[in-house]
Amino acid sequence: MNQLFFGSISLTDLIEKAKSKHSAFSKAQNGKIYVNVNVWLNEQPDKYGNLMSVKVNPSKAMKDIEEGFYIGNLKKSDGPTPVGDKDVSGLDTDFDIPTAEKPAVNAINPTDDTDLPF
Repeated sequence: MNQLFFGSISLTDLIEKAKSKHSAFSKAQNGKIYVNVNVWLNEQPDKYGNLMSVKVNPSKAMKDIEEGFYIGNLKKSDGPTPVGDKDVSGLDTDFDIPTAEKPAVNAINPTDDTDLPF
């Protein structure tokens, strides 16, 4: 069964450690910088309700020299909150909502191709 978790990650810590050239960071051939992480699923939630922790881990060669550091925690999501009548009151609803019976037509990709020259 799929499960959704939500949480936050300390961007400040990530930037600080990346600038210090921590071995957990590496530059890929595509030019992007990646960070190696470990994610733990705990058997019991902590006192804040977190079930998972995210820790940056150093490279194998540097694991005895550099320490890993925690950057965030995650909780199990209760799922999306349904939209209620109060949420949609006042929204501009004067637009054509596409349905399976009536597809949307737009200027870029018109669905009526009967007048195409080819």
